[in-house]
Formats: sequence, C-alpha cells, structure tokens
Amino acid sequence: MSLMIRRAEQSDAPAIAELQQTTWRETYSGLLPTPVLDGLALPRLYRTWRAELIRQDGDLDHGIFVAETEDGKALGYATCGAAAGQAAEILGDGEIHQIYVKASHQGRGLGRALMLACSRWLLMRGLFSGGLWVVKGNEKARAFYESIGGEMAGDKRDSMQGWQIPVVGYTWSDLYELAGLESEVPSWL
Repeated sequence: MSLMIRRAEQSDAPAIAELQQTTWRETYSGLLPTPVLDGLALPRLYRTWRAELIRQDGDLDHGIFVAETEDGKALGYATCGAAAGQAAEILGDGEIHQIYVKASHQGRGLGRALMLACSRWLLMRGLFSGGLWVVKGNEKARAFYESIGGEMAGDKRDSMQGWQIPVVGYTWSDLYELAGLESEVPSWL
C-alpha cells in the first residue's frame, strides 16, 4: 500500500473531523472523562476543522498535514505552529498541537512521517526548538515520543469541556534532530 503525507486542504475537513472523532475515542477511552469523548459530534468537529483549514490558507504560521493512502483515505493528521505563552516557555519555539494516527495503522511509520513533516515545516519558519503536550496516562504516545528523542519537560493541566486533564510536555531542543527522522520513515513517503 502506498501512503503519503501532504498539507491538508479545505476539502479535507470532513475526513479530519472523522479522524479526530475516531482517534480520540481509540486513544482516550479510559483516559478522558466520558462526557469529553461523547461530545465529539461530527457536525461540530467538521465546522471546527473547516475554520482551521480556512485559517491555514491565510496564515503562514499554522500547518496542518494529513496522512493518506494513494486513493485518498485519511489515516492520520497533525497540526503545528509557533508556540505561544506558557507553551513557548516550556516547549520552545514551535508546538505540535495535535498528532493522531488510526490505531489500525499505528506502528507503520505514519507517526514518524507526520513528526518529520511538522519538524520540517517549523524549521522552514525559523522555529528551531519545539515540543508537544500529551495526556499523562497515554503511555503508548509517551513511549513513541521518547523513542524519537523527546525529553520530558514539565507538566500542567489542560481544560477540556470544564474538566482538568493532566498533560506532560515533551521537547526537542534542536528540531534538526527530529527532522533527521527521514532515515526512519518507510520508503513509501
């Protein structure tokens, strides 16, 4: 199967909305309160992603990527941009806001490829360090970030629909190291 990573377009809003609903339910069942997961209504997610993708078109500091099959089936997505506020103090210049791959396609290099795309995109904008936040109990994701050189850099609580969720920061002090993942990304990219 041939796969590719590309910059998302406005027409990807429905697919990314479905991916978010699916991947969040796969990833966070038992980690996030049930009302948060039950609140992932497709019409609302679609409107959110449509607005994000429109914003991306006019905002050079906001990147959204999609991983898909050659026939256009979306399997994962990632978003990134300049870090701001407390995130910049802890994570560095850039932030990977979201990165998700369907459970059925994890372990095939899509996560690495999305991390590579985000790190290159951040570097092209002069953002040389960066990181992300991960839900504290998401051990699979934490092990993945550690396997690609992420270093734990503190914790905080994020508010989601009124719930306080513990998250942990992972950073890369030099995004060129993360961009070096190219040798670890499958040849299909």
